[in-house]
Amino acid sequence: MSDFVANADLVNAIGILGVSLYLGSYAALQTGFLRGQGYLYPAINMAAASCVLISLMQHFNLSSAIIQISWITISLVGIVRMYVVQSRLSFSDNELLFIGDVLAGLPRQRARALLDTGLWMTAKPGTVLTRQGKPVDDLCYLASGEAQVIVDGKAIATTSTGAVIGEVTYRTGAPATATVQVTGQMQLLRFNADKLRAFVLKNEDIGAILEQNMANHLRSKLVSMSETASKKPATASRKPAAA
Repeated sequence: MSDFVANADLVNAIGILGVSLYLGSYAALQTGFLRGQGYLYPAINMAAASCVLISLMQHFNLSSAIIQISWITISLVGIVRMYVVQSRLSFSDNELLFIGDVLAGLPRQRARALLDTGLWMTAKPGTVLTRQGKPVDDLCYLASGEAQVIVDGKAIATTSTGAVIGEVTYRTGAPATATVQVTGQMQLLRFNADKLRAFVLKNEDIGAILEQNMANHLRSKLVSMSETASKKPATASRKPAAA
């Protein structure tokens, strides 16, 4: 009798776990903590359905069993479909750099959707990517090469591979805070700002990842510029002493 009660308690506990997984995953989806385009959401739903199906061993209900089996099947189909789609995706080395720097955490098929809205191009030395005080027409990712950051006619920093140009103002259309001029042969990925804003509005999951990584890039850029600025006075002060 005690074994039966223990087994019944275990089965009920598994059923409660399944319900918790159902409700938790749906709540996470609706509040933005979980996204439906990856593997995690269908995997959680499949686990939830399996737990509830096991709990039906105690008090079997055909309708409920059919629902749980259907959830398991649909989730499994979704996982297999995502795997097949992702395995067929191909990315160039430069695209993989962009994904790692700017779209970290985004499923590959969603990254492909964003990449398809951009244009890879070669920029020659002297090309101006942004001009201080002028509207920012493009968001640019530097896959190779270097560019100089100029404020009020003075070069204040150098930016290179992995940098993003226009991340501060592309969303708002505000004037550029600095002029960025290419100093060496450069490969870059260029997004039209208007088209990118429209795309992000329609694809909130991509927009959230993009904004998070843009914020990280901006912090790194500010730190780099601050370090560069702090070194200049020290260099100037040493010159008279050396002379």
